[in-house]
Amino acid sequence: MTKKKAQIRTTKEDFVNYSSKLRKEFTRLTISPGDRISFVDEKKSIEGHILEQNELGDPNAILIKMDNGYNIGIQFSLTATIRKMTGRVELESFPIRIPQQKSGLPEISLLATGGTIASRIDYQTGGVVMAMQPEEIFASLPELFDEVSFKSVKSLFSMGSEDMNFRQWRIIAEESFNELNSGVQGVVITHGTDIMGYSAAALSFMLQDLISPIIITGAQRSSDRGSYDGAINLISATRAAAKADIASVMICMHETSSDDTCLLTLGTKVRKMHTSRRDAFRPINDRALARIDMAGKITELQENLPRRNEGNMNLQTGYNDKVTLIKIFPGISPDVLDWYIDKGTPGVIIEGTGLGHVPTFTPSKENRSWIPSFERAIDEGIFVGMTSQCLYGRVHPFVYKALRTSYQVGVTFLQDMLPETALIKLGWTLGNYNDPEEIRRLMVNNLAGEINSLSKFAEFLI
Repeated sequence: MTKKKAQIRTTKEDFVNYSSKLRKEFTRLTISPGDRISFVDEKKSIEGHILEQNELGDPNAILIKMDNGYNIGIQFSLTATIRKMTGRVELESFPIRIPQQKSGLPEISLLATGGTIASRIDYQTGGVVMAMQPEEIFASLPELFDEVSFKSVKSLFSMGSEDMNFRQWRIIAEESFNELNSGVQGVVITHGTDIMGYSAAALSFMLQDLISPIIITGAQRSSDRGSYDGAINLISATRAAAKADIASVMICMHETSSDDTCLLTLGTKVRKMHTSRRDAFRPINDRALARIDMAGKITELQENLPRRNEGNMNLQTGYNDKVTLIKIFPGISPDVLDWYIDKGTPGVIIEGTGLGHVPTFTPSKENRSWIPSFERAIDEGIFVGMTSQCLYGRVHPFVYKALRTSYQVGVTFLQDMLPETALIKLGWTLGNYNDPEEIRRLMVNNLAGEINSLSKFAEFLI
C-alpha cells in the first residue's frame, strides 16, 4: 500500500488550534509541525517533535511527541524557554509490513467498516482518527496469520457507526452473503461499537438460514491507549469465524475488563451497556452463545445452537427507514405519536414502562391518554409494537387494566424483544412485506433468536 507523506502547511496555516501567543512564538522561532524542539521551564526539561494541537485541545498547551512514542501536553508560560533543535521528521504513518499468508489454514474473509478498532493517531494533530485500513490492523497482529488465511479483505467504508444506516447494512449484508457463498469458513466484520447492536440485528434479519458464522467485532478503546481492546477482540473474532460451529450473526467482545476471555453473543439479544468499559456488551434476556479464551479454546454456553451447514441462505435487504422508536416518560404527550402519524410513518415501536405501560387513565382535563392516538394509528394501518424500557423481562398485555386497554385497541406486545431490535425488525419487515396480517405475524414470531418463549431467572444481569 502506498502511503502519502503528510503535507507541511505554510507557516500562516500551521498551528491553527494553538493560542495567538504561541503561534507568534512559533513564527518567531520558524518552528513548523514536525520540528524537534526543546522546552524548559522551572520544573522540567523536555525534547521532542512538536505536533499540531487538536481542535478540542488546550490552545495554551504545547503538544510534543516524545522519543518513547508517547504524546505529552505541556502548559506554556512566560517563564518557559522554547528552542528549535535539529532533527526534523515528517509526520507520516509508519510503513506497513503485512505478514506472509500460509497455506492449509482455515480461510475467512474480513469486511472493514471503520470505528474505533480501525483508529490510529494522526501524527499531525495528535488526535485519534478513523483512518486505518485492514492491512494496518493486520500488521500489528501477526499471530492471526498462524491460524487463518484471508481469502478476501475489503474496506467497505471508513466511518463511525453513529453515521451508519440501512444503506450501509445492505452493503454489509450483500458482501457477507457473497463471501460465505464463495466457500470461506466465516466472515469477520470490524465495526464501531455505538450502534453495533443495531447493525447486528439488521444483519440477523437480512441474512436468513446462515451456513457459517458472521462475527462482528470492534473496540471500546483506541489503538493509542494501553488499554486497547481491539486486538484481542479481533483475534477472538477471527478464531470464531474460522472454527466455531455456530451459524449465526454474533458479536464478539470482551467478557470482562481483563484480557482473558471474549464472548460470542447473539446479534438480536445484545446491547452496549456502558459508554467506555471493555466489557460493555452484554446479552439481554439471554446467555452468551460461547466463550473464547486467549489460547483459542471455544466453549459453547448454550445447547441446540444453529450449526454450520451446506444449505441455501436467503438474502432479504429490503428496509423501510420511516419507522420510529418512542420512549415513554412521565407526562409525555400523545401529540408525539400524532406527529409521527401525520408524517406518514408506517410503524412505531413504543418503549413503555414496566410491562408495557403508557399514560392511559389520566385526568380528562389533562388529555394525556395515549389510547385515542393508538386507535388513530391502528385505524390508519400503522403498526404499533410495545416493548419495555426495563430491557430485562417481557411485556404482557393482560396483567393490568391499562395494558389490556392498549391491547384491545390493537397494540402488539412484543414479548421479550429489545426495543432497538424491535425497531430494526419492524423496518426490515415493512421493507419486505406489505400485508398487515403477515407483518403482525412476523413481528410476534421468532425469526432470528429475537424472541424467547420463556424468561429465565438466571439470565438477569449476566
